[in-house]
Amino acid sequence: MAHVDLPSDGAGDLTGAGTVFRNRAFVYLWSAQTLSQLASNMVLAALMATVRRTTGSDTAVALLILTFLVPAVLFSTLGGVLVERSNAKLIMLATNVVRAVGIVAFIFVAPTTASANVPLVYLINFGIATATAIFAPAELTSIPRIVDRRHLMAANSIFVLTINATFAIGFGFLGPLVLNVLGPIAVYVLVAVMFGAAALAILPLPAVRPERVAPPATDAAGRAVAELVDQLREGIAFVRQHRVIAWSLAYLGISSSLIGVLGAIGPGFAVDILGLSPENFFFIMGPAGLGAVVGILFLNSYGKGIPKRLVIDVGLVAMGITLVLLAFIKPVAATFGAATAPIEEVVPAIAPLVSLIAVVVVIAVFAGLEYAFVAIPSQTALQEELPSDVRGRIFGILNTLLSVASFLPVLAAPAAADILNIFFAGAGIPIVMGALGLLTLWAGIASWRRNSRAGLHEHDRGMAPAEALDTATAPGVPEATEPAPREAPHRHRRRRRKTTDGD
Repeated sequence: MAHVDLPSDGAGDLTGAGTVFRNRAFVYLWSAQTLSQLASNMVLAALMATVRRTTGSDTAVALLILTFLVPAVLFSTLGGVLVERSNAKLIMLATNVVRAVGIVAFIFVAPTTASANVPLVYLINFGIATATAIFAPAELTSIPRIVDRRHLMAANSIFVLTINATFAIGFGFLGPLVLNVLGPIAVYVLVAVMFGAAALAILPLPAVRPERVAPPATDAAGRAVAELVDQLREGIAFVRQHRVIAWSLAYLGISSSLIGVLGAIGPGFAVDILGLSPENFFFIMGPAGLGAVVGILFLNSYGKGIPKRLVIDVGLVAMGITLVLLAFIKPVAATFGAATAPIEEVVPAIAPLVSLIAVVVVIAVFAGLEYAFVAIPSQTALQEELPSDVRGRIFGILNTLLSVASFLPVLAAPAAADILNIFFAGAGIPIVMGALGLLTLWAGIASWRRNSRAGLHEHDRGMAPAEALDTATAPGVPEATEPAPREAPHRHRRRRRKTTDGD
């Protein structure tokens, strides 16, 4: 769940990937990224199960997730200041060493899943996440210094795909698997070794020094804060001026918030609904990660000709139904189990196929598939709709806004579940999931009606959104007093599109 803002240009375009991998320096950098991302997601899964078993609180798990997310928002810009003043190679090396040492500390504060010192877990994890926030800009600065310009698109695409793959593998599969089979200490040792290996992968890289003389540290820090405030203001103003981008951002925010909430209440779901230990939330997140990968592969192979808003609306409606099914799965499974008991006596082999866990696994696969159906087209649409002259900086700040917006549901949903459990034991998570499901279903139906009326289920916009928006004046740029005559038809088409779409 590590937060990394990558350049949006060319995400998903792997043309030239083979050539990039012949660059030994890129292979070292990519190896460091893969190891560190995989390690971060593995330890997240282990710590979530540990905090849930120790405290019995879903809110405590949500607070743990926030210790991963908050440093990315607070310190990523300041990390950029350090990169401007130091050798990015040394920063990446140091942050990997710091993360390895921090992971070793978990051996002493959380040696078992039932006896963790939760406040110290929060503190150590906050420090590790801060190191990750500093590592990210150093890594991104290094890419254009070691990769030829003509291969940057493929390199960035590889990094984006690696982030998605390592989350599915590390958080959904490998972390819970090692935790269940070998225990938490084995997870910490393995993760520390992976961070150490990532540091070793940095050693062969050439030095990545600043390209210009940096201002004094105090000036740089003040400039970083001022730049962050200016970018936030610019991003909000841009979204307000271009509502089509607001819709894409809303879709992306819904999908990100829902997957974050599922992660936060996953260990509690394993305990309250499945009757398992918190470590076994693998039965939820593992299949969901598998479903997300299947969804990404499907969209990459067959989704290019399908209108994006149709895919998003199908995903939203289906996700709402899936959450409602998960909310009522226990009583439904109990009723269905009683009905199938005579059949199971005659054919015992079908018992595992109709068990509660088997049904949840199937539903979780569909949940991951639906997440991909909402998130991937939304991300693609956002990349297409942003004008090329502001795409990089606006995309980065929109990612920050999205992260901040996801804090509330990730914290509020588990807290609501804990409060409801006080009055209705065991009913907190089903009620929260049911409410989220109904809200998502309502949002999906409303979006379906709106986009269907606008004709966006039959085809994407008649004119490429990026082309349409590129004619708009970017925030902070004065408008031309006398537009060129050749732009008049272009402006006419943009007005007609806005009327049709309702934005």
